[in-house]
Amino acid sequence: MILSEYKFRPESDSRAEENCADAASRLRKAFEDSGDIIIINNLQVEVYDRQITVDHAVLHTYGLTLINSRTLYGKIEVNYRGEWSRSVKGRDIPLENPTELYKHISKAIRDNLVKNTETVLSKHNGAQKTFDGFPIELMFIQAPKCGLQGNGINSSNILFAEQLPNTIAKHYSSYKKRLYQQFGGMDVFRFISSDLYACADFLVGNEIDRTKYPEAQPDQSEEAQIKKPARRVIVRTKRAGGGPGVIKARDIKPGKKKLVALAEQADNE
Repeated sequence: MILSEYKFRPESDSRAEENCADAASRLRKAFEDSGDIIIINNLQVEVYDRQITVDHAVLHTYGLTLINSRTLYGKIEVNYRGEWSRSVKGRDIPLENPTELYKHISKAIRDNLVKNTETVLSKHNGAQKTFDGFPIELMFIQAPKCGLQGNGINSSNILFAEQLPNTIAKHYSSYKKRLYQQFGGMDVFRFISSDLYACADFLVGNEIDRTKYPEAQPDQSEEAQIKKPARRVIVRTKRAGGGPGVIKARDIKPGKKKLVALAEQADNE
């Protein structure tokens, strides 16, 4: 689902906008019809009295992914102190560290969600759900002809636009597997449908109206995540003198085919 569309920013470099538009197009093509993944383009976040634009935010059943696609273009160098610069016509122009910036954005979003937990998340069996364990991942999209140099670069979350949809899908699947495996007592955060849409509207500043959201599916309840042991089935019949009775194993007689097979086996022996 696409909650907010990509918008061109004329003040940005043409290479940055081309990379951002490419990422937005690929996200739309992959997740436009998904009910469990919501795409928010140009998300506005206030960080320390400063308004920051997150290029793309992917909110799904198990967490949030923030994506920067307007920074990594041209020739960029990172020194040992973690200071970033971009080479423009032979000059090194200081560049704000995008990884550190998005860490602050992540913290601001988390703090805001925790502060408004009762507004965003519903209650379950009278207990208020919380954002404990809510994962926020960061990804940075590198333009095709971008050159990254330096030892202070963490390339684990840097990828190209064509890799973005598959990476999002893999992360989504990994969280889903953890939920049903429940190995090691791991608690996996999970939105129910109405809370997912409420969170998306809250992030973009829309009014939360739960009457318009889809209801939780049967497998989204917490009870459904715990496999209950199969009940013991007792076959009852009527006694000759009336009243219920229980069929016991010793009272079950073999069928005709079974009797013939036993007789043939005895003859062979």
